[in-house]
Amino acid sequence: MNPPPSQPTRVRYALLGVATANAFLLYLDRICMTTVVHSESFMRDFGLSDENVGSVLGVFFLAYALGQLPAGYLADRFGPRRMLVAYIVLWSACTALTGFTGALAALVVVRLACGLAEAGAYPASSRVISRWFPFGHRARANSLVSFGGRVGNALAPWLTGALILALGSWRPVLWTYGAIGLLLAAATHFIFRDDPTSHPWTNDAERALIRDSGPPPPAPDYRFPWRALLSHPGLWLLSLGGIGLNFGWALLITWLPKYLRTVRGLSEADANLYVTIALVCGMSGVLFGGWWCDALTRWFGQRWGRRLPIVIGGLVGAVAYVLCPMLGSALGVAVACGIVAFATDSAGPAIWAFSQDIGRAHVASTMAWSNMWGNLGASAVAKWIPLALASPLHRADWSEVFWMCAAGFVVLAVAILFVDSTRPLIRES
Repeated sequence: MNPPPSQPTRVRYALLGVATANAFLLYLDRICMTTVVHSESFMRDFGLSDENVGSVLGVFFLAYALGQLPAGYLADRFGPRRMLVAYIVLWSACTALTGFTGALAALVVVRLACGLAEAGAYPASSRVISRWFPFGHRARANSLVSFGGRVGNALAPWLTGALILALGSWRPVLWTYGAIGLLLAAATHFIFRDDPTSHPWTNDAERALIRDSGPPPPAPDYRFPWRALLSHPGLWLLSLGGIGLNFGWALLITWLPKYLRTVRGLSEADANLYVTIALVCGMSGVLFGGWWCDALTRWFGQRWGRRLPIVIGGLVGAVAYVLCPMLGSALGVAVACGIVAFATDSAGPAIWAFSQDIGRAHVASTMAWSNMWGNLGASAVAKWIPLALASPLHRADWSEVFWMCAAGFVVLAVAILFVDSTRPLIRES
């Protein structure tokens, strides 16, 4: 039965549920390779050096970063529904193809293609949320999508490791993940629409609730905003902060398992479990961050309400990383890295809100711009940590690695202090 006309439908929550499931798969397919490349069955097949492992992990983030702008523009130009379905199909196919590779070159190429395909997922989802959720609820909606990603992020090491043990090899795990992606692409096509006015399930009350909650939606603008992206000072600072954020956070999903094995003496299974413990903390952080950002915006206004969650999260993450080499147990390091994950993810909804506030008619392109720079930072970590480990200045406790990542969080906190979310990308007459 349809609700009475005075009661708004809740179609927006169905879209949010599918977007959250897509984010789960996005991170599962991304982070699973951290476990795969360190598994015994993979090493038997490839036997890669640390430098080559860094190349496999780093090329994904590099492609993901470089694919942001074209993928974000395509979502603005052709609509997030159409493009998101295409992105999910492509990255799921690449994930499955990874399980068929037999040479390093093929592995690098298919992971590069997977990074390009995944690049548009969050910009497209961000545009959907900006059109479907009332202004005062956007950070919480952002946090739920990010929560899906962080669940995938946290479960990927444990789930992938368990499936490798159960199936006897890393290859069928990736084939399974690829098949799940095709099912989610079909669900996205069925549930999503680009705008509430074009969805047959919404009623006038839900459309009015969304429309009247904040600034009116801008008119469609299909031009790519090159000049505005290059000249907006806040976006440059947001991008610098994104580099620092991802530079610090990427250690958790790339080289932390190796640190726990080689420095703290854990087995492969225990190292994956401890990484999962750390990443699970981010799941609560992202949910807290959505409420935190919306609450601070009510209390302190839009400018500081968007800034404070990111500044506080960056400083907490930096302190936790500095403490890691001083801790006497692997569990202590896992707890400290869990604080890093919580602090990082509590800032995520505010970062999405910055892109939505500034982007207006170009939400996907704006988010893609800052995402591009941020993931260049993640790519740098995947490559620079092996170089640091091979350096004559390398310390046995990896303290220089933790200091380097802590510095990234300090850069984030300082840069965000000067970003003004009330200044749109393109001023509207």
